[in-house]
Amino acid sequence: MAKRKKSQNENFFVRFWNGDLSLPMSYWGVGVGIGIIFGFLVGAFTISVGMSEDAMWGFFIPFQIYTVVGIWRSADKYKGAKFWAILAKVAVVFGIVSNLFSMIAGV
Repeated sequence: MAKRKKSQNENFFVRFWNGDLSLPMSYWGVGVGIGIIFGFLVGAFTISVGMSEDAMWGFFIPFQIYTVVGIWRSADKYKGAKFWAILAKVAVVFGIVSNLFSMIAGV
């Protein structure tokens, strides 16, 4: 199968998924910034339609998979000091472990 050429016209979210955004934009912009907005919107939605708090995991898990993949790929492509790429990956792993614990413990 032929390798697909990267298009300059790919949208922001596709470039993030492929790790083509800078590591700071991936981690802080998508992981933190969009993550906060997404969390607020999901919380407001689940409360407004009367869903249980556990239903939020159905929204958070796919979003976390998306952000983990994008940040991890961006860290792999990072050209700066390896310290920042490793730190981003460590933070992602801590986030996964924290969310798994919260989901299992029901917190």
